Amino acid sequence: MTAVTRSTAPLPSGGAATVRAAASDAEREAAIAAWLRSPAAGTAARRAVLVEGWLFDRSGPQGVPLVGLGAGCPCCSGSVALRVTLTRTLRALRPEAVLLLVSSAEHLPRLRQLLEGGSLGVRFDMQA
Repeated sequence: MTAVTRSTAPLPSGGAATVRAAASDAEREAAIAAWLRSPAAGTAARRAVLVEGWLFDRSGPQGVPLVGLGAGCPCCSGSVALRVTLTRTLRALRPEAVLLLVSSAEHLPRLRQLLEGGSLGVRFDMQA
């Protein structure tokens, strides 16, 4: 199984990350449902979804926390917000699997690089 490894801050281990593009509410709902059915989401109850463009946290399907990531591209103008939101989510929820939903597929490779490289303060093993 893939794991979140310790980096600059004491964060939990034992999770994996998936990044998907979903611009509309319908696309987000479909992406979350597909992820929950996939092996990448694991079978544990500890999962979290980070959603670009949302300002408020919510509860999603199967009680999965939907964490707002705010507006702006997470790898460009919103990299600080992404770092803070990831750290807060990992410390508070200790998820075993994380789904990051962004509005455009244009920067998916850069987001994967940031998450795998550890420059956000934690290193993820990415899931397809």
